[in-house]
Amino acid sequence: MKRYAILFFSVVMIFWGCEEKMIRIIELGGQLESEEEQFIEEQPIEEVLTIEKIVDLANKGTLDSALSKAAIERDTTWTPEGINHAKVIWLNKGEKDEVQINFKPNDSTKVFRVTVKGRENKLRSLTGVRTGLSIDQVNSLNRKPVDFYGFNWDFGGMAIFNDGALEESHLYIYFKTDKKVAKHFIGDTPHSFEATKKAKRDLYVNKIIDRKNLV
Repeated sequence: MKRYAILFFSVVMIFWGCEEKMIRIIELGGQLESEEEQFIEEQPIEEVLTIEKIVDLANKGTLDSALSKAAIERDTTWTPEGINHAKVIWLNKGEKDEVQINFKPNDSTKVFRVTVKGRENKLRSLTGVRTGLSIDQVNSLNRKPVDFYGFNWDFGGMAIFNDGALEESHLYIYFKTDKKVAKHFIGDTPHSFEATKKAKRDLYVNKIIDRKNLV
């Protein structure tokens, strides 16, 4: 009988010891989880700069304060019609990430258009469009095949969205090829996505114009 009492007492002590260790582990785990959650909450969220954001900053007149690391130059230029002068701001002029901001001739505080060009310019639109994308990638963003105008004129290589997802994006997208352009691709005639694929021209986005304020 005495032996059973000792055995029972030992089992009880072991159980209490295990329960105490479990409580300590749970408390420690909860503490670590709380510290981890607190650390995550304190991480700053860096806002991604987009073409649309630049338009917004320029319209608010806050480019200098918001983009303090950018090289900002101001100038005036003739409008396309050659009738009026208008303000223009350059961000990082001559660099791979150059941005040209043209203002309205009759209101130098309002953006007329923003232009991004060059295959290596990484600035993108909220739509996902950026320079360097292939015509296949633009098709994916548009959710249907795009057409494009022929080359070597004012709107050469401009995409036609055919009522796809990018139709209401306020963007002009211009394609380019590093290969020789065949004669039938020169001029203002529209061409299909299938035509350029068959000709293996490897078109990619070379210029983007935000045209939201053109009208």
